[in-house]
Amino acid sequence: MLGKKYPEREIVVKILRSLTLEWNSKANAIVEGVHYQNETLTYDQLRGNLLTYQMTILDPQSGDTKKKSLALKSSSQEEESDDNNDGGEDKDLALLMKQFN
Repeated sequence: MLGKKYPEREIVVKILRSLTLEWNSKANAIVEGVHYQNETLTYDQLRGNLLTYQMTILDPQSGDTKKKSLALKSSSQEEESDDNNDGGEDKDLALLMKQFN
């Protein structure tokens, strides 16, 4: 079996036959489709079709990965402006950026 080249049509048929019961309705729709009937359905088209079905019908939450949000505390105090800026603000900003990363 190693090294044997399978025709694209045979690969598509084998994949459709190997699907579980939860895929039954999609497999039937594909088999009744024009591309399958005309034997023009490729492996890549079948794969894309099945992935779309999985993401939208079988497991719709898998596409919505939970994202962590970051909230920074703020204060309403105003700082006095200092004409003699000694670079402290730059150090604070650098520290904030370092912690943020």
